[in-house]
Amino acid sequence: MSLLSGLLDHMPPIIADITAEKSRRPAPRPSLALVAQAERHPQFVTAPHSSAATATPEWRLARDAYLNHIMACRSCYAPTARYCSAGAGLLASYDRTPMEIQP
Repeated sequence: MSLLSGLLDHMPPIIADITAEKSRRPAPRPSLALVAQAERHPQFVTAPHSSAATATPEWRLARDAYLNHIMACRSCYAPTARYCSAGAGLLASYDRTPMEIQP
């Protein structure tokens, strides 16, 4: 005999009124209806995207020259936009170079 059964011996039995449960119906739940069709915009861009793999060779050369310079130059600090004259020129060249071939 467990401790729980010893505690339950002193409680009166619970008798559910079955007839009251059958006669009582739950309240009707509200239903949702779609009034107008929602217009959904695509979450993702389905057009071909640009990346370094599809970029022009000129863009990749400009990017590599800029990144190689700012990683080695102690005067350049890109997070605060602080560049030496060579770094500023490489950044301008990188920004001007188109990533995709212009039609």
